[in-house]
Amino acid sequence: MPATFESFGIKFLYPDNWKEIERPEDEGSDGVTLELPTGGFFSLEKEREGQPISEIIDEVADSIAEDYDEIEREEVSLPEALPDEKSIDFRFYYLDLLIVSRLIILLAGDTTLILQLQAESRNFDDNELVFAAILKQIRESL
Repeated sequence: MPATFESFGIKFLYPDNWKEIERPEDEGSDGVTLELPTGGFFSLEKEREGQPISEIIDEVADSIAEDYDEIEREEVSLPEALPDEKSIDFRFYYLDLLIVSRLIILLAGDTTLILQLQAESRNFDDNELVFAAILKQIRESL
């Protein structure tokens, strides 16, 4: 039986073996981070400050670069993307593992949603259909 996330006007189902990570109070309630059993995570945040997309992307890139020497960055086109949707794949190595971190920014009226999907490349590939199903539910709820 899948688990359900429902908050701040967004609802989606996700695998029940994914674990919701408790959020610190200073992060507010407009987001969720789900940990995959194989390592990696799915994160959804509602952006509140009206930040331009380019600044959000640069902040994520800078955050990753602080911890990892070299990162590759590539814009990707996802199926069924919304008109104002932006998707970037970051790739970097941790130990001997290639990590894929996909950043998706969705604009819907006054709402900006920031999704980040991150896992070791084989686990990312294994979960890509699940990520796509969740993304479809989120798009439909906007």
